[in-house]
Amino acid sequence: MAVVIGTAFLAATLSLIETAARGVQDSVAAGLRDVDLVLTGADGALLTSSDVVAAAGVSGVARVAGQAEVYLQVGREIVVGGTSPDPGAVLVEGRLPQSAGEVAVNRAARSAGMGMGEALTLSGMAPPDAGADPPAVDVVVVGVVDPAPGSRLNMGPSFLGTDDMLRQVDPNLSYTALHLHLHDGADVAQVRAGLLDAVPGAWQYTGQERAEAAVEATSGGAGFMTALAAGFAAVALGTAAIVIANTFTITLAQRQRELALLRCVGASKNQVRRQVLVEALVLGVVGSAFGVLLGLATSAALLTLARRTGLEVIPTGTALAVTPAAVLIPLVAGVLVTVLAGMWPAARATRVAPLQAMRPAAPAVGHTLPRLRRLLAGGAVFVLGVALMVVGAVLPDPNAGILGGLISFVGVMIATVVLIPASVRVLGALPARVGVPGRLAVDNAVRHPGRAAATGTALLVGVTLITMTSVGAATAERTVMGEIDDAYAVDLLATAPDDLTSPGGAPRLEALDPALATTFAAVDGVAATRSVPTTILGIGEWEDPILTIGIDTDSADVVRSATQLASLEPGTLGMGNVTQAIHGIEVGEQVTMNGPSGTRELLVVEFGLGEGVVAVNDEDLAALGGDQVRRSVLLVGLDDGVNPVQVLDDLQQVAQEAGVVIDGPAVERAGIVQILDVLVLLATALLAVAVIIAIVGIANTLSLSVIERHHEHSLLRALGLTRKQLRLMLLTEGALLALVSSLIGVALGVLYGRLGAQTILPEQVQTELAIPAVRIALILGAALAAGLLASVLPARRAANTAPAQGLAAN
Repeated sequence: MAVVIGTAFLAATLSLIETAARGVQDSVAAGLRDVDLVLTGADGALLTSSDVVAAAGVSGVARVAGQAEVYLQVGREIVVGGTSPDPGAVLVEGRLPQSAGEVAVNRAARSAGMGMGEALTLSGMAPPDAGADPPAVDVVVVGVVDPAPGSRLNMGPSFLGTDDMLRQVDPNLSYTALHLHLHDGADVAQVRAGLLDAVPGAWQYTGQERAEAAVEATSGGAGFMTALAAGFAAVALGTAAIVIANTFTITLAQRQRELALLRCVGASKNQVRRQVLVEALVLGVVGSAFGVLLGLATSAALLTLARRTGLEVIPTGTALAVTPAAVLIPLVAGVLVTVLAGMWPAARATRVAPLQAMRPAAPAVGHTLPRLRRLLAGGAVFVLGVALMVVGAVLPDPNAGILGGLISFVGVMIATVVLIPASVRVLGALPARVGVPGRLAVDNAVRHPGRAAATGTALLVGVTLITMTSVGAATAERTVMGEIDDAYAVDLLATAPDDLTSPGGAPRLEALDPALATTFAAVDGVAATRSVPTTILGIGEWEDPILTIGIDTDSADVVRSATQLASLEPGTLGMGNVTQAIHGIEVGEQVTMNGPSGTRELLVVEFGLGEGVVAVNDEDLAALGGDQVRRSVLLVGLDDGVNPVQVLDDLQQVAQEAGVVIDGPAVERAGIVQILDVLVLLATALLAVAVIIAIVGIANTLSLSVIERHHEHSLLRALGLTRKQLRLMLLTEGALLALVSSLIGVALGVLYGRLGAQTILPEQVQTELAIPAVRIALILGAALAAGLLASVLPARRAANTAPAQGLAAN
């Protein structure tokens, strides 16, 4: 089972990664391979409508398809538009647009109510002349598409339309590339020469060259995912190796008399060793073959399930990739792991002299000195590894951190033969006091320290990695959230629609409904709201229009940073880091602010509000804005410790109904929380494979232990131990091994997670340790349940054996 699960995981990983890579590559390159020539502007410059006309007029060119992107509006919704056909886009439903009155939308737009057959009005973002309404066009949705991976058309609602339609709403449409289709028999060299004169300075490519470049750009991500997934598969196979080695050790120990008898009748050490290795080889081949079949079947099932549930993680129409690598690599890896895991037990089986092995087994005698040496050696290696991890965290240097983690874990593995039995005795003190089953369970768990250590190590690996991932993510989340809170003065800004015209022109701000503050405040997780005066001012010598809010000293309920609030005195301009970088301004500079009512020189101070928003003291705002000041921004403060994702979802619903836009650092916090939660969930799901293999290992150990101790169990039954007590003894034994291994794994995971987070975060950031208590409690509960579950069948088998039958079998 351990071999089957490990190889199945590896086969499923390789097949799904290859399927995703093929799907992405085909979708990216499909439309480009059919193009004869591609023109792009030099160094990423855009091409114009006149370039399209000039290229179409070159002799030999049959058709020119311009590739463009434009931002348009559907009501209050901002959508991204692209030209159709779009290379790499996959048609999901309906058809592609064929006239200026038709569009094909993506799935996000369909979810937003722009489904098949819907009539939409698309309007431009800005009027061509001051005071004029933006151009608009009425269209009908005729299809649904999946845009090419990496395209901006994947970022929210988007659509594809004809070039004529995009020109109607954006007369100054620019193109990222021109796709040229030539007449049959046209001389490509002459066409390219003609294009040099018609579109001077443009770069020319063949369609195949652009397709290869697009595939190369996507292959890096696929390679990273393959390496990451292979790492998880290596953990699963490593855990399987521990279980296999432990199982072989136990079975060969039980067959010691049989192997000794073979030696007595003439079998050599090499023959006995080969016999054991052939057993491992057969087990590896059969188990790996079943594992590969199971992995490929699982991949196909997951792919079908994802598509039926609408989760298109792999482009539509991509078939499952069953490559030689997806079959041979897991097969070879499974066989090698099994054979290598059997080599040490095979060597041990040949070290015992035949006559000594034929004698009755004597009770094991403890050797304190060797165990003490192992403990000291393991401790020294562990300390060395931790020291290297600390160095990696201080520098920071991820390579040193990873190496230190591996070295320290090797130290733990060396010491487990002492740590796990000793911990079982300490933790088993309470069960031992309960009664005979508890005392027997503790004695059985520590009777063979090597077996107990090997059994617990498999589970220890999985729990350590899961805890490390959880603690590392929680620590990184708390640290990043603290940095965001320090950098931004407020949590959220709800803003009325605006048009950033020149500051001296007509106001384009709408005042918010006064009742909106009460509506926002009623949302769970919102601590306070405050409507603030707002206008559009010109910043700097270029008088760039920028949304400006007025803050007074009574805004402490919605301003998170008291220091930043105190710094916003009359004569100052509050600006965040991003806005400073955009305008090339630093804290401490004097900046000219221009408004409808005057001009003032203001001193720049730190006041984080997000991109495109600045703050001044309310006195300065009134003096600069005059009668064009509106209460168009609502500041929203959130409760401490609240989940920003949930609150933001609730606020977005309120904002959508009210027609306002929400932005601010809480949006960034919510995005980070979602990303980390997904990463933790994914890593936990992948590492759960190792835990499942560890459960198999516990069940193996207990099952073989029941077979080995059937005479002992029968004797206990004959002396008065009931079936219930015997089952309780074995359940307690499995639970103790699982719980001890999990507790050690949790302790290591906390240490690794803390140092790992410090290693990957920037050097100047001081990490704050966060231990997700609920998640760790769930890990321990799952491990304990795993130990109990693995003990059920062995306990049932032992309890169902009649005492007389067990004694006679011996």
